[in-house]
Amino acid sequence: MGHFADFRCRGCRYEEVDLGVGHGRKPTPVLKLFRCDHCHSVGSTWVQEGRVTRCSFCYHDEPVLLADDVTALACPKCQAPGVVTHRRDATWE
Repeated sequence: MGHFADFRCRGCRYEEVDLGVGHGRKPTPVLKLFRCDHCHSVGSTWVQEGRVTRCSFCYHDEPVLLADDVTALACPKCQAPGVVTHRRDATWE
């Protein structure tokens, strides 16, 4: 089962909430957190072997995939420190 994560910038207040992370009933595909340097966003996108991983906002084909347990991340908009909060109590299938 997957869970949700939130990103909040301490500087410019940019935020993305309810980002899906993990997998559903099947082990693939899996939702992973990413940072897109093309459109300056943070989000989650589906990752599956043999398929191109894309930004879920601008569809750029080279988002930077983040570690599953990331908790600190520079804001893609202003580069100030941001916080990723994993809400393990909120799950999805």
